[in-house]
Amino acid sequence: MAPDTKAFYGIINRASGRCLDVQRAATTSGAAAVQWEFTHAPSQQWHLVLIREGGEYYRLEAKHSTLCLTLEVNSLSPSGANTPLVQRPFTGGLGQQWRLVPTGQPGSFQLENRLDGRVATLAVNDKFNNTAIVAARSVGRLSQQWRLFQLQLKLASGPPYFAAPEPLAALNSLTGSELQPVPAPDGERLYFTRTRFAGNVEGVAESGDIWLSQSTDKGRTWGAPTRLDAPAGLNTAQNNAVQAVVGPTASPALLLRGTYDAAGFRDEGVSRAAGGGRPAALRIAGYGSTSPATGFFMTADEKILLLSLEREDSQGANDLYISRPDGAGGYTAPVSLGPVVNSPGYEFAPWLAADGKTLYFASYGHQGYGSADIFVTQRLDESWTKWSQPENLGPRFNGPGYDAFFALGPDGTAYYASTGTKDTAPKKLFRTPVGPPPAPDSAAVAKAAAAAADPMSQPRALVTGRVLDARTNKPLEGGAEVQALMIGGPIDFRSTARADQVGFQMSLAPGRYRMTTTAGLLTRIDTLTVRAGESRRYEPRLTPATVGSRLDLPAIIFTQSQAKLLGSSYATLNALANSMKENPSLEIRLEGHTDNVGPADKNQVLSEQRVAEVKRYLVGRGVAAGRITTIGYGGSRPKFSNDREETRKLNRRVELVITK
Repeated sequence: MAPDTKAFYGIINRASGRCLDVQRAATTSGAAAVQWEFTHAPSQQWHLVLIREGGEYYRLEAKHSTLCLTLEVNSLSPSGANTPLVQRPFTGGLGQQWRLVPTGQPGSFQLENRLDGRVATLAVNDKFNNTAIVAARSVGRLSQQWRLFQLQLKLASGPPYFAAPEPLAALNSLTGSELQPVPAPDGERLYFTRTRFAGNVEGVAESGDIWLSQSTDKGRTWGAPTRLDAPAGLNTAQNNAVQAVVGPTASPALLLRGTYDAAGFRDEGVSRAAGGGRPAALRIAGYGSTSPATGFFMTADEKILLLSLEREDSQGANDLYISRPDGAGGYTAPVSLGPVVNSPGYEFAPWLAADGKTLYFASYGHQGYGSADIFVTQRLDESWTKWSQPENLGPRFNGPGYDAFFALGPDGTAYYASTGTKDTAPKKLFRTPVGPPPAPDSAAVAKAAAAAADPMSQPRALVTGRVLDARTNKPLEGGAEVQALMIGGPIDFRSTARADQVGFQMSLAPGRYRMTTTAGLLTRIDTLTVRAGESRRYEPRLTPATVGSRLDLPAIIFTQSQAKLLGSSYATLNALANSMKENPSLEIRLEGHTDNVGPADKNQVLSEQRVAEVKRYLVGRGVAAGRITTIGYGGSRPKFSNDREETRKLNRRVELVITK
C-alpha cells in the first residue's frame, strides 16, 4: 500500500464514508481535523510525503494550507484519553509522522502515529459533518479504518464532440433556478424543474415544480414554458421532477420523482404516469436511501432503471445503482455500479445514451474544476459493475460552479444545467449541439498556451516584511503567522511564513494573493499582487484587542444540534481563559449564532445554550463569571450565505466582543 507521493488523495473513513478534512477549511495553525462529506475541496486533499527515502512514515500535508496532520500530547490530559488532531507547520516531530497499517478489507488501513502508536479515529461513530478526528488506542473498530481515493483530472477526448454551449433564454427565468432538463424522444417537448420561482405551487422555495417547453421545429427553438398541471396534482408543495420519458414514442409515459398515492405525495421512490392518468408508484425490491436527495433515470424500453441513492454499501454519499424488471411488474433490488463509477463523494443525475453503454453523470467526488462536474464512462461488460475510468467533460461543460444534469436529445444535442462561475448563482439551462472534432493540433496549442501562462515557470517574487503593532508601529510582541493564497490563478499556490521580531520572507509565484495574518485570536486579511522577479515589502498591522473589538472563535465547535463542546475546542478556550487571567480587568460578551436549518425558536435556544456552555467552561478555568455576559442570536445574523453547506457551516459560530 504505497501511495504515489506526487499525487493528492482523499482519505476516507470506512465506517462513515466521510473524509478527513480541516474544520471550516481553516488555513491557520492549530485548526482541528474533522470528517466531512467528500467534495474534493482543497482542504480534503492530502499529499503523503515520505519522511525519508525508503521509510514507512509519511507526513500528511493538506493542499489548502500546506500544514500537516499533527498529534499533540497534553501532559494535563488523563492517561489514555483521546486527543484531537490538528494541523501544524511541519517540524519533523514524531507526532507529525504517520504510517499506513493494512487492516480489514483490502485497501483499508489504520493511520498509526509514530509518537505513541495511537491511530486516527472518529471521535463519535456517525456520519455527521464536523465530527472530530482524534488519536485513540487501536481496538480494530471500523471507525479507525481508512482508505485512499486518488484525485486525478482525466479529460474526455471524444467522440461525441459538441459545439459551444448556448443558454436556453426562452426557458431561463430572471429570478428562479432551472435544472434537470429531460428532452422527449420526439424532439418536440422539453421537461425541466424550476425552483425559487413565484409561479410554482409552493411559491419561492427550494423545492421544485415540473415545467414544459414545446418546439415546432424539432428542438431548434423552444417556446415559453408552462407549468405542467396535468394530470391534476402532479406538482405539489414538495420537490417534483420528471426523470425520464419512457415507453413508445406515440404514447409516452413520464418517470416521476416521488410517490403519488391516496394520501398525497411522498418525496420517496419513483412513479410512472401514462396517458394523462394518475402516477403509480414503481415497486422496487429492498428500496431505501438514507439520503432524501434521490434521483433516477430509465431507458425508453423500461428495461434499465438507474438510481442515485445513499445506502449501506455506498462509497460515501449518494452512489449510482441499477435495477431491472423482476418479471412481476416491479424492479429488482438496487445493485451498485461499483467503485470505479462511484467515488466517496456524491454521484447523481445519471443519463444512459442510446447505445446502452455510455453513461453520463454528475459528481462532487471525482476530480473536477470545482463543485459538481459532468463525467462520462463506458460500460465494459454485461455485469454493469465494470466501467472505464470516468472522464471529465472538460471546460466546455464544466467550470468552477455547479454543472450537472447532462441529457441527450434525439438529434444528439446535449442539454445541461449550470451556475456558471459561481456555485451559489441560480442554475440555468444550456444546450450544445453536436460539433466537429477539434483541430488535430489544438491539444498541443492549448498545452503551449498553458505553459506560457504557468506562473510556476516564471521567476519568483521575494516578499519580505514585518508584522507590526498598529498602535506603536513596532514588531508585534509574540510574533505572527503570514499566509499567502493565490486568487484566481491557474494553479493552487500557497505559502506560509512565521514572522518574528526580525520579520519574515516568502517566495511567491507571480499573481494576486489573499494575505492572511494571524496572531492568537487576531486576524487581518489583505490582497497583494506580485510580478515575476520583483522584490516587494509587505508590513501588515494588527491592532491588539480594545473595547468594542469583535473576534471570531472558529475553533470552538459543538456536537451537531447540541451544546456539548468537542475536544478540539479546548485549545482555543484554554488560550482565552489564560488571556483573561493575565488581563484581570478584561470583560467580554459571547455571542452565539446558528445556521438557518431547523425551526427558528429551537435555533435561538441552541445558540443561547452554546454560549452558556462556553462561559461555564471559562469559569471552570478560573475566570470570574461576572466578567462574561452571553447572548444568543439563533440564525438571525448570518455572516455567510446559507444557500450551500460549504458556507452555511460557517454561520454556526461563536463570536467574542470586548466590553471592558
